[in-house]
Amino acid sequence: MTYSIIARCPRSGQFGIGIASYSMAIGRYCDGAVRANTGATLTLGNPLPRNNYLAINLLAQGRTAGQAMTELIANDPDNAYRQVAIVDRENTAIVHSGAQLRKWAGHRVGNGYVVFGDMLAREQVLDAMAAGFERNPEAGLDEQILAALEAGRDAGGIVGGKARLPERSAAMVLWGNRTYNEVDLRVDLHERAIEELRRVYVDYKPSIAYYEQRARSPRNAIPAMEFADMLKTQQAKETT
Repeated sequence: MTYSIIARCPRSGQFGIGIASYSMAIGRYCDGAVRANTGATLTLGNPLPRNNYLAINLLAQGRTAGQAMTELIANDPDNAYRQVAIVDRENTAIVHSGAQLRKWAGHRVGNGYVVFGDMLAREQVLDAMAAGFERNPEAGLDEQILAALEAGRDAGGIVGGKARLPERSAAMVLWGNRTYNEVDLRVDLHERAIEELRRVYVDYKPSIAYYEQRARSPRNAIPAMEFADMLKTQQAKETT
């Protein structure tokens, strides 16, 4: 009962993950799933957390996405119950959808990205996610990932039995060329988790440069409370 996108931006080299689920705290399964200049990966269906670290370590050792996938599947006797996706630094994307996933389950592979999920309303959910992601490549990977999640939600999202299920948790993770993440946002329990993720990111995005500058030059940084007040004043002017 989850859908996701993993992707690499060919212009910036960023890797990113966007994920939404009926399950609580789905963002926890993004742990260890991205590394700068290396790749992004994710295991869904019946998640196996160690897969993230194993896949990223294999990519870091020089394996291709295909080679890493082969090793993951060979070392998992229950792979039929999982979806595994990998994107490497060469923009190669690959995915495995096991035969025992809860229906409807499947995936779409594009240039440097994968959209995939299980217990989806219909396969058009993934088509919509792919179209949403590709619609505006100049917007940046952050906006593309959010657009993909929103498109999946609007196309029917996830179902249980015959009823539509809400996305109760969502997350977005972005890594660039640094050895730490640029964005790591989670909504762990909310009846409109994707909408809440968008709201949080809109508020958070203007702060990214501030926190980066504060880390580089703490002696010259203004207090966070002062920055927050400045931001509120600026936002108020923009809405009037």
